[in-house]
Amino acid sequence: MSTGAHGNRPTRNQQREAARAKAKELREQQHKNDKRRKLFIQGGVAVAIIAIAALFISTLATSAPKEGPRPANMASDGIVLSGANMAAVLSEAGSPGADPVANLPLPGSSTVAIEVYQDYLCPACQAFDAANAEQLQTLVEAGAATLELHPIGMLANQSAGTKYSIRSTAAAACVANYSPDTFWKVNQAFYANQPQEGTPGLNDDEITALIDVQKPKNQAKIAKCIKDKTFVPWATQATDYALTGPMAQAAKDSGAAGVGTPTILVNGKVYTGSIVDPKEFLAFVTQVAGESASTTPATPAAG
Repeated sequence: MSTGAHGNRPTRNQQREAARAKAKELREQQHKNDKRRKLFIQGGVAVAIIAIAALFISTLATSAPKEGPRPANMASDGIVLSGANMAAVLSEAGSPGADPVANLPLPGSSTVAIEVYQDYLCPACQAFDAANAEQLQTLVEAGAATLELHPIGMLANQSAGTKYSIRSTAAAACVANYSPDTFWKVNQAFYANQPQEGTPGLNDDEITALIDVQKPKNQAKIAKCIKDKTFVPWATQATDYALTGPMAQAAKDSGAAGVGTPTILVNGKVYTGSIVDPKEFLAFVTQVAGESASTTPATPAAG
């Protein structure tokens, strides 16, 4: 009896073979599951990547600055002040999105061309202006120099999200467009009322009120220009161009790290001296003027 019962049970070898077969079946099933899971994950990742890419492209389309109109009297992305009363040199606005056209000093001119790249939120720019504004005005009104001011929004991310640097640059462009001869007074008012970095700065109504005090022409048009943010796209483009375009390379060629604020040039040469020492700056202007005069060919005598 016991022998028959024992004969109906699998032998030890049969049990081992059955275990191996079952293990093989489980491994194959696990392999299939892993393969399906891998394909599912890859598919999910691909879908996620496509979704993220679509979102990124959509964000670029909505957030990237669109081409906007250029302001008149800022063909170089800066406004040139010359002669008595710091009057503006007029220029056409140019096509929306067009690159600026650099102002080139006239050959043989004894008038030095001073350029200042500035940000109305920049404390160093305010310091340079406080130290040098009076003598800059004297040089310009005497006909010894022209002054080209380039407001840019380099510190746009330093105003608690309000982009004050860009907005003030755009507002200055509104003044250049509608009341260019008031630009110098407005420029000084921006510095006299400069907010601290990290604060929201002046809102658009406060900027408009600050400009109104200077009694510009076309006040209503300037107010609407600021409210409509007409030149905000241009201000963004002008800032990018100043920081990455030919001016940036020229600054590096002159030994500077690049365009910062302020960046001051005299006849194209970058000033690297003290921004708060007007005597040192005037000495640099005088030196560059002398160098320019020495390289100018002499005019043949008549007769």
